[in-house]
Amino acid sequence: MPMDFRAVTPIQHSFGSRWSALGLACLTLWFGSPVLSAEPPATTISIEVDRGEDVGQSFGSLFEVTSADGDLVVGAGFQNLYNTYYRADRHAVQFFVRSTSADRVVTSDELPRPNDLCGTYLTGRDETLRSVFGGTKVWDPQANTWQPDADSREAMRVGDGLLEWSGSSVLYKGEPILNHPESGSYVLFFYARGHLCFYHINRRDGGYRPWTSDDDGFSKLYACPWKPGEERVDLGRAVVHTLPIVGETTFAWGQYGTQVVTGSNVGGFYVFDGKRWSRLLLPNLAVSYQLYSTMAFNDRLVMGQYPTGRIFEYDGAKIVDRAGWPPVLPGVSSSSREAQTTVIYGGELYVGVWPWGEVWRYHPDRDAWTFARRMFAHPELSTAITHPYDVENKGNAVSNQWGQRVTSLVTIGPDLFVSTSAKDPCVWEPEKNPFLAPEKWKSYGAVYRLSAPGHLGANTAWTTGPTRFEFVLSGDELVIRQDGKELARSKLTGPLAERVASSRGWKSIRLGKGLYGAFDGVKLSGELR
Repeated sequence: MPMDFRAVTPIQHSFGSRWSALGLACLTLWFGSPVLSAEPPATTISIEVDRGEDVGQSFGSLFEVTSADGDLVVGAGFQNLYNTYYRADRHAVQFFVRSTSADRVVTSDELPRPNDLCGTYLTGRDETLRSVFGGTKVWDPQANTWQPDADSREAMRVGDGLLEWSGSSVLYKGEPILNHPESGSYVLFFYARGHLCFYHINRRDGGYRPWTSDDDGFSKLYACPWKPGEERVDLGRAVVHTLPIVGETTFAWGQYGTQVVTGSNVGGFYVFDGKRWSRLLLPNLAVSYQLYSTMAFNDRLVMGQYPTGRIFEYDGAKIVDRAGWPPVLPGVSSSSREAQTTVIYGGELYVGVWPWGEVWRYHPDRDAWTFARRMFAHPELSTAITHPYDVENKGNAVSNQWGQRVTSLVTIGPDLFVSTSAKDPCVWEPEKNPFLAPEKWKSYGAVYRLSAPGHLGANTAWTTGPTRFEFVLSGDELVIRQDGKELARSKLTGPLAERVASSRGWKSIRLGKGLYGAFDGVKLSGELR
């Protein structure tokens, strides 16, 4: 049974390098004599955290706390998320409040198009939204326009620097740490647990085929030890694994505790434990099995799969298909579905599903899925076809080209940004695809901003050693501070605001565990006041 502590005593835990060693802290709060007030004072959760050396780990959950009446859950943490080629910002913290019993209202508005292609993908870094197809562009919310981005490299924050890659080259703080290989290409970089991981591919101008020798082509997985402060990646220290299929690559990397995982585009699933690569699933060219997204969700890594369109779970040892996660939209075929994108928003799990552009959300307290919305208004739903416009598109080279993707789910500040695409973000050709005239084609490549009360994100400053976060919740706003500096603020509205305003006291607080997975740092302590 967890130990009880009084509110006057902060709770504190020291954490080792393995997340599985984390403890659970419960804090029972004592409030003394009640104070009568029309407006209860704001609740502040103060968290002191030492994230340790930044070696690409996912920092996970900071806390979760439940109201005394059980109606509210409040939490904060760092997302461990990778959606089809793009990793979520590891240094962005999220703060949420949700009702355990009531739904919240989600509103949406459409942003200007970032390009004239039939698709785009979005990324978020430093609380800035970027569109990465048709020329990288940055969203300017004040001007309500997309602006050209001076640097189109993919990048992630590591410590106080920026790790960037373009083509096969990698830079840190503007200095090269890895150059292009003599043959083939380095692609799909992922930095975690002190290792720069990537695929080395040389197809020798051939198609997918079983590997026989490197002279005939290859795909290899690399895990290269590297930390900030080291000038170069030493390939001589790399742990290299030759894959069974030439041309084998990935749509999604992931991190589960001390493991780095990757699911290949031909069904392989590979795990790096810090010392060696192992294979959990064997690739199969005759059967479709692809993972498009990975995300820490409580104590599992949830992964979006094709062709089921469902979430598969990984617990560090095995993969389990979660039936009904999410459901199939009534009125469409249950075949060839793809859960391409996932995200935590407002303390709930959102999933974007091909080929009918569906967005679903899962409520953890009620263990229930809700259909949020379809991101396309056309064509009408049908079980007679698998993909939208299968009949109209018949005879074209890609038969399912006009299936409807939800390519991105990116949280920035209080909002959730959603992008759409055809199978390929192509240029619309009226003579070949007249059924999308005059404006239907513009549904592909659209960007929407979804907003719901009870969510706030903020870019955090990197610190060597401890830093203090304050998460402030009142009946009309959410506030995030770091070391006394305000990072972000948003309004809390509607029935959720009323529930927060009428709440009296908190029942328990958990440190280091929650929706975002287990805390992965050196030290974590906190108090609620």
